[in-house]
Amino acid sequence: MAEQFAYWAAHTRGARLYQPEPGPFLCRGDMWNLGALQMTLVDVDPFVAVRDRALVNAVDADYIQYCQLLDGTMTFEADGATAVLTAPAAFLRDSSRPSTVTATRTRCLILYFARGFLEEVTGPIDFQGPLAPVAELTLLRDVGVGMVGFFPDAAASAAPLYAAILRDLAAAAMLRAGAIQRTGTSSLLAAAKDHVATQPPGTLSIEGITAALGVSRSVVYRLFERDGGVLAYDRMRRLRALHRAVSNPRNTSTLAELARRYGFRDPAALSRSFRKAFGATPEAVRRRHADFMPGSASSAPFEIRRAFDSFE
Repeated sequence: MAEQFAYWAAHTRGARLYQPEPGPFLCRGDMWNLGALQMTLVDVDPFVAVRDRALVNAVDADYIQYCQLLDGTMTFEADGATAVLTAPAAFLRDSSRPSTVTATRTRCLILYFARGFLEEVTGPIDFQGPLAPVAELTLLRDVGVGMVGFFPDAAASAAPLYAAILRDLAAAAMLRAGAIQRTGTSSLLAAAKDHVATQPPGTLSIEGITAALGVSRSVVYRLFERDGGVLAYDRMRRLRALHRAVSNPRNTSTLAELARRYGFRDPAALSRSFRKAFGATPEAVRRRHADFMPGSASSAPFEIRRAFDSFE
């Protein structure tokens, strides 16, 4: 039914979803939460999934999506390039960068890796798009599909082990496919982000981070170059946290209280920064989400959203 698509689209935070043509819609699959890795084997009718800059800024979950087509065709658009992919093609999608996927009726295996979890073994990933068809991708596909069939009988306590197995297989496949290059900066960047996360909102300084890491200012700038610098990274991190708070209809804090909590002293400047990042004011975002109140923490859409919100 068409209502099924509207329900699915309303509860999906990772992209803005559209139907190429109105009408009946079916999406069927299971999602498995392995902590730093979420995975699903899904059959889905034609759809368009758009990640524009405003949405990228709004969604604070930071992950790398690996999509393995098992049946069907997808068109992937990103960074000014368009690729038409037919099963068994695979591609990466970076949650921090805009992209658009247009799909026919497809069946696919999707692995959502928390960036820090994957980059522990790959180093920084600066890539999205189709992956070269290497043998390691076939192994990852076969193991992933096999695990989905095994999970109903698996012990929940073993989830971290399964996540690590799939992570290491994916890292090997990405390396062979040319999507990543090993560097020595991944552990230093992780340490820098950990330090940033421990600082009271609005108090971060370049001097503090250089002293904590024992590196020069130029090293700090290079680490966060992709984010526009460490202070820009920290500001966006706090803006996303505030966006998450005003998007939660259960959060009754005033906007002034939230601004203080996340280290924004000037309400006017906060409103301008928020609108620039997300395309709307905090008040507008709060009104937009006011009508959504999950009936139960056990509801499937709420559990899926909470699983992705846990990505760090």
